[in-house]
Amino acid sequence: MASPSGPPPDPAVGRCVIPRPRCGQKEDRRAAGGLPVRVKSRRSGLSAAYFDGNPEQVRRIRTWCEQATRLDEGQAAPVVMVVNELVTNAIAHSASGGRHGRVKVVVEVLPGDFVLVAVTDDGPSARQPITVPHVAGCDGDSSVRGRGLLLVSKLSEKWWWTGYSGGPLTVWALIDPQRDPDD
Repeated sequence: MASPSGPPPDPAVGRCVIPRPRCGQKEDRRAAGGLPVRVKSRRSGLSAAYFDGNPEQVRRIRTWCEQATRLDEGQAAPVVMVVNELVTNAIAHSASGGRHGRVKVVVEVLPGDFVLVAVTDDGPSARQPITVPHVAGCDGDSSVRGRGLLLVSKLSEKWWWTGYSGGPLTVWALIDPQRDPDD
């Protein structure tokens, strides 16, 4: 398996970071018509883009994600569902859901048609406690909400997160679009 490709590590601190937009530069980070800002990559099969962190963007992210996989709709479905859950979590549980929030989404089609996805948030929101991704129900929680990462774990071969508590987090998932999630 190829090593995950995410934001470049910050050599000073040894962790992945996404720089915050500077005041007054928010407009510069957006393409005309509200489209996502694409991140250039030299690797084929890799697509990355920044999106505004508002819930209305989730539909656009799903469409972009399906196109980025270059798979048919049925095979792209688990990838799109995983990205949908990860983006929704980033918006709900981090500063990405704030006024100037954003998320970075990376989709990479690997050899053997595995798909690696990564969603990076803007770090913790000032109005919410600092949390890290975990599957609900593992700690006796029986609430109806918080089942998104359970779905991610069912649809993925493996999922994990990088970053540090109190900073931007990237949640990764390795997906086999050919696999039956009930197996």
